[in-house]
Amino acid sequence: MKERHFTKEGHFMEQGRSIEEPFYTAGEIARMAGVSLRTIRFYDEKGLLKPVRYSEAGYRCYNQASMEILQRILMLKYLGFSLQKIEQVLHTQNMDLELSEQKELLLQKKKKLEELISAIGRMEKSGEEDKWNFLIHLLNLLTEEEKLKEQYRTPSNLEKRIRIHDFSTNPQKWMEWVYERLQLKENDRILELGCGTGLLWQENIHRLPRGLRLTLTDRSEGMLEKARESLAGYRKLLEERDIQIGYRLEDAECPVLEKEYYDCVIANHMLYHVKKRDICLGAIAKSLKAQGTFFCSTVGDEHMRELHEIVRDFDARIEMPYMNITAGFHLENAAPQLYPYFAQIERMDQENDLIVDDVEAVYAYECSYPGNAACILEQRGEEFREKIREKMEKEGALFIHKSTGMFRCREVRRDKTAGAANPV
Repeated sequence: MKERHFTKEGHFMEQGRSIEEPFYTAGEIARMAGVSLRTIRFYDEKGLLKPVRYSEAGYRCYNQASMEILQRILMLKYLGFSLQKIEQVLHTQNMDLELSEQKELLLQKKKKLEELISAIGRMEKSGEEDKWNFLIHLLNLLTEEEKLKEQYRTPSNLEKRIRIHDFSTNPQKWMEWVYERLQLKENDRILELGCGTGLLWQENIHRLPRGLRLTLTDRSEGMLEKARESLAGYRKLLEERDIQIGYRLEDAECPVLEKEYYDCVIANHMLYHVKKRDICLGAIAKSLKAQGTFFCSTVGDEHMRELHEIVRDFDARIEMPYMNITAGFHLENAAPQLYPYFAQIERMDQENDLIVDDVEAVYAYECSYPGNAACILEQRGEEFREKIREKMEKEGALFIHKSTGMFRCREVRRDKTAGAANPV
């Protein structure tokens, strides 16, 4: 038996000769990384950082590749990834988080911190009469992420907003219109980011081609559970057509997706919620097969304008965040954001408006706004209803212009996605 031991530098020695690749004990790798030995053992127990080998004395042995894995774990943890998501990134085939992508995520975090620092600085310099407004602005910056999460924690707010679209002038429902343009084929692998309650698939369940492999993702467990429940009733039909549906928690801000795996990726009315769209779009592009297609829908600048004006005229205090949230990815400004990742982009608009003669449908829609709308309307609800009722009686119904459409994106720019800031 050849004698083996560690040097002070951590190199593995054999009969006085250093083996080409240096190995390190758990204690040494912990010291070099600035973490505790307990942390290294914990990651070993969770299967995230397994030793590459053991010494004859039973010591865990690690190498340079182990250090790279540890760096990735610590970075993902710093960026807010859950332990489950870190495990998915490390263990799922064709998934990774490159250094350029880690850098981009850190820059996004830096930008957010700079916004907060700037807001505090303006508050410090403001007079007493302005401090209240700056305080409200700061609170909104701190809570905007929580507001959005709460908004979609359960399907209730989404269902309230969907109800008003029952008054559409186009006889074809939106989900039917979208589905027809997907042109899915047998055995396609499909991914939907931000699937919500799975309405797209529920309303078109009898039209799905055989052999479909469908992955539904959302950042909300409540939404995913609702989607699973909604589609569970079609189990027999799905089995007969050999259609498989998988459900997975996935945050579109930093999606971890399989590389060159999907025939079609869908983002239906959700990209305007994504602040890190360059990361998200890069991940989507890299997840598509060579002939794959990406579909993303959104709204236009004038979408629901008449209703927004009514609310603003009624009480200017009511926050209408969707006017700001959706502005980042509109029909009018989406194409320049898509072109870095796709060479062929086609815009398709749906002709549609709303003619609403139901006061409660309008009231429910407004109450579903994230922010203070529900609180103010709880106090002034009857006044608001009366204002809507008077307008409907005078005009016969409430006319609301809809501006909605979808982009079909093809020909992934592989030269761009190879170095793009996206987490795959």
